[in-house]
Amino acid sequence: MKRSLWMAGAVLGIFAPALPAGASGDYGCEPSWTLASQALGTCADRGMLAPGNDTRTNLFFLLRGQQAATSAGLSYPSSEYDDRTLGHNFFTWALLRKAFDPAYAEAEEQGAFHGSRCISLASGAQDFAAAMAASRKLPASERTALAEARGLLVQQCNGTAVDAAAWPATIESKPGQEFLAYLKAARAFYGEVWEDARQGFAGLRKARDPWVAEAAAYMLPRVELNAAQADSFDEWGSFAGPEKSDLAALARARAGFEAYLKRFAGGRYAASASGLLRRVQWLSGDVAGLARAYERLLAAAPAGGPAAPAMIEEIDNKLLMAQAGREKVDAPLLLATIDLLLMRDAEETGVPVLTAEALAAQQPHFAGHSDLYGFVAASHAYYVGGDMRRVLELIPDDARQPAYTPLAFSRQMLRGMALAALKDRNEAGFWRELLGGAQGLYQRPLVELALALNYEHSGRLEDVFAAGSPIGETAIREILLQYVAGPEILRVQAGNAARPQHERALALFTLLHKQLLHGNYAGFLADSALVGSAADAGQGLWDLRTQEEIPVGLFRAGRWSDGYACPALATTVATLARSPRDARARLCLGEFYRLNGFDDLQTFAAGPESDELGGSASRFPGKPVERDGLYAAVIADPGAAPAEKAYALYRAVQCYAPSGNNSCGGAEVDQSQRKAWFQRLKKDYPDSQWARALRYYW
Repeated sequence: MKRSLWMAGAVLGIFAPALPAGASGDYGCEPSWTLASQALGTCADRGMLAPGNDTRTNLFFLLRGQQAATSAGLSYPSSEYDDRTLGHNFFTWALLRKAFDPAYAEAEEQGAFHGSRCISLASGAQDFAAAMAASRKLPASERTALAEARGLLVQQCNGTAVDAAAWPATIESKPGQEFLAYLKAARAFYGEVWEDARQGFAGLRKARDPWVAEAAAYMLPRVELNAAQADSFDEWGSFAGPEKSDLAALARARAGFEAYLKRFAGGRYAASASGLLRRVQWLSGDVAGLARAYERLLAAAPAGGPAAPAMIEEIDNKLLMAQAGREKVDAPLLLATIDLLLMRDAEETGVPVLTAEALAAQQPHFAGHSDLYGFVAASHAYYVGGDMRRVLELIPDDARQPAYTPLAFSRQMLRGMALAALKDRNEAGFWRELLGGAQGLYQRPLVELALALNYEHSGRLEDVFAAGSPIGETAIREILLQYVAGPEILRVQAGNAARPQHERALALFTLLHKQLLHGNYAGFLADSALVGSAADAGQGLWDLRTQEEIPVGLFRAGRWSDGYACPALATTVATLARSPRDARARLCLGEFYRLNGFDDLQTFAAGPESDELGGSASRFPGKPVERDGLYAAVIADPGAAPAEKAYALYRAVQCYAPSGNNSCGGAEVDQSQRKAWFQRLKKDYPDSQWARALRYYW
């Protein structure tokens, strides 16, 4: 009975429109690489309970903790393009499902009739065929004719009405007539001819064939339910409220499902009937009854497999995201999930932030769950009250356990975050101790992030990359390499054979690029020897951490000339190493940037916020000079030749073509300045090819 019960969550979704979870949207994005999570992000779920997590994620972790489920035998799902920058530190709801249920595939949730009553058509075909095969008194010829006739239901669901003449006229046996009557009632159901469907299924509840009798008893309240909700949703698919439902039809549906469950206890459609009863409660506004039903389901929920997430999605849509539903909840797991939601900013949720007084009044509902209540209270102290010492009082140090449930792990993470906020000198030691027990999926990477943040912002960046460092998460290391690391760390990591190729390539690319940007031309000439002859020159640049291949080979085999004569990059850089102010070499370096897509490499344009990973000052010496700065230097250089000045003016204006925004890096300049460059080019160098070629300024 328990196994069949857990199909109900999925079945409920069959007849529901696609409603937003109010939790998060699963889109590719760049998360904020911090520990605190108060505002909802589209991909910023963390491996701990937090207000900013998708509510489904929080409930999922609480459910797993209730059953002491482990991560044994599980592994992180393979990264796709859209989630490559998440590392193993962040995840979407879909990624979480894949991680804990390897058989899960989003595509399987979508079908030809997803979101309509016709979604049950395929499974019904199997039941219909099995029932006919089990009927000994059904002639084989009629069985064949009826099987063909059932195909007419697919026709109906595809939008083509079934002509009465299409039904087989040669069905004479009593079992055959019952099966045919069932098909006709089903056609009326799928075609929304409710009265015909009612009469058809009602007449079959006492059929001799056991399957026909059971299926009719199940389908009759389905008719009432679907008729009742015909006007329940607006044009966007959102529930318009109980007042838009046919309450009389809902009452008949409730009675019908209850009668089915009483007559066919443990029947083949018991799970679906139970789920549809919850839908009746939702549509009729019986929020208290719905909350009690979910409490019972959670108490017996199997945390593994696909059923629990499906049930959680149902709870999220039907209860947690509705204010009336939240007000009726008093079960610990649901209440904790709602409390965390209500610690978000009021502008985000549309409801007032949970007060300390309201939380204190809930304590009796957490009887027997003192650790959970303590965590919720500590979360409120951290996110709402900003009282870090209260967090430490509520959550004692327990960072030396061999493993943690999601709740226990979340408690210790919150304690460490309070230590970080207080700049406690023992913070790093706490994180290192917690690493030993962070065994669950998404736990260790989160602790590594905490330790990396501490090392970075306390001036100990070298500890992240030291031999034997406990910080092995590639995404963490790549952020620090890209934004913060100096040349020595980059050089060592570029040659660190113990690390993944992508990480090493990113380190080398960053080293060489920043050497050019910062004017360390001699260093570039020395370190460019690290670029192998077979290094990939790539298909373009956009985001090093997202790109599957990092085109380090550009520094050896990239383009360096197109209309403006330049030598190979190595020759240009050698000239700059001897004479950093050489105008032509500066322009040729700009050509290398322009022709090889460095303008599109936005990852270097702006670093993370100061409180995020990678947000501290770069350890790379010198001031970076991007392409616009090269042109500005040549324009201002009194020793530059006329042809060089003309090309610099031309390119400075072209940095803003055609959008009016600077594509060459550096600060924007006003249109008046671009106009002045244009006029100077036309006035001072009218015979140059660049003056003749430039017709506009932007």
